[in-house]
Amino acid sequence: MKGGSNLTPSDTVTTPVDGGRLRAIAILSASSLTLFALAAVAPSLPAIERAYADVPDAALLTRMVLTIAALFIALSAPVSGVLVDRIGRKPVLLGALVLYLFSGTAGIWLEGLNEIILSRAILGIAAGMILTSATTLIGDFYRGDARNRMAGIQVAVMVLAVASGTTVAGYLADTNWRLPFYLYALALPIIPLVTFGIREPVRGPRAVRDPDVPALSYGPAVLRAGVVYLIIWLTMVSTFVIPSQAPFLLPEIGIPSAFVAGIAIAVFNAVAAVTAIYFRHLRTRFDNNIILAGSYLFLGAGLLLAATADGVPQAILGMVFAGVGFGPLMPTLFAWLLSIAPPEFRGRFVGGLTFFQFLGLFASPLYSQPIADRIDMTGAFAVTGLAQIAFGLTFVGAAISMMFFAGMRKQS
Repeated sequence: MKGGSNLTPSDTVTTPVDGGRLRAIAILSASSLTLFALAAVAPSLPAIERAYADVPDAALLTRMVLTIAALFIALSAPVSGVLVDRIGRKPVLLGALVLYLFSGTAGIWLEGLNEIILSRAILGIAAGMILTSATTLIGDFYRGDARNRMAGIQVAVMVLAVASGTTVAGYLADTNWRLPFYLYALALPIIPLVTFGIREPVRGPRAVRDPDVPALSYGPAVLRAGVVYLIIWLTMVSTFVIPSQAPFLLPEIGIPSAFVAGIAIAVFNAVAAVTAIYFRHLRTRFDNNIILAGSYLFLGAGLLLAATADGVPQAILGMVFAGVGFGPLMPTLFAWLLSIAPPEFRGRFVGGLTFFQFLGLFASPLYSQPIADRIDMTGAFAVTGLAQIAFGLTFVGAAISMMFFAGMRKQS
């Protein structure tokens, strides 16, 4: 078998139970830190730029305080996946939490802007390790409906952490731009949670084969995972237009208030969190193609509503539609990948997912800003909305094709 592992098909890393409330709390608490790593510092950026105004290229370097973490989450994820498979899920997660704690709070005392950027890169590495470990543990410990439920709650917790973290950080940043860095100390109580709430999944002959994962060899599994990776990259490139560019869209449509921009983004996140929680109910009724079709159609409609808005109500309605679409989308892709990944390589497959997810997030402004410069920001939202509707229709076609061929097989 390819992939550099000496595990055999019988040496899967799966346990036969889905229970454990403390374990679930530990996994979800760790997951909440990942997107939070980016959000907590965002309100401080203008004050950081003013504090380092005498530093050459201060404007660019200040923005790197935010974006460098996303880049290093992506770059570290594949390596994290290998470490998770070879060393173990729990050791990597605990090490990452300690690294997150020290690198995240380093902004409290570091003096130089370049040193702060370096600490943010290390924070990105830690966050990538945390997300890879936590998502792999969901694949290890949960099956069927329980796995779908945990995948939905994981996304909801991550999105809610962004919304609440940005709000609290904004309040703290009005007092002092260094205060939001104290929020990264939230990793401290999660360390004992993981220590006592999670045991390392069973390895070797005593492990139980995961019935949710087909017995694929490494090569075909990689090809199927590649489809998921492409979808999640395109999703993040297009969807991250909302949080990154909504503050610039609203003034173009006559809504200059930064407060309204914050409300719009918060509505998007809140609706996405609620719909993500209900993902498992969708999964029991519909296959991946139908869920993804509906998700992209709602996302596209939301972006078009925002692009054509002539006031606050339609702009907020657009965010509601977009949130309804985005909520079930991410857990669908997470669960889809977990159903593909051979258990002995699960960490590496999840690391690949994290890589493409955050690479898309990092690349989003590189996609949307040239369109905005050439047309305007409403044009960027409209083009993205139309692209997502086209993507949704592609999955409608895939769903119809699968139903047609399924009917043909029944007749034969």
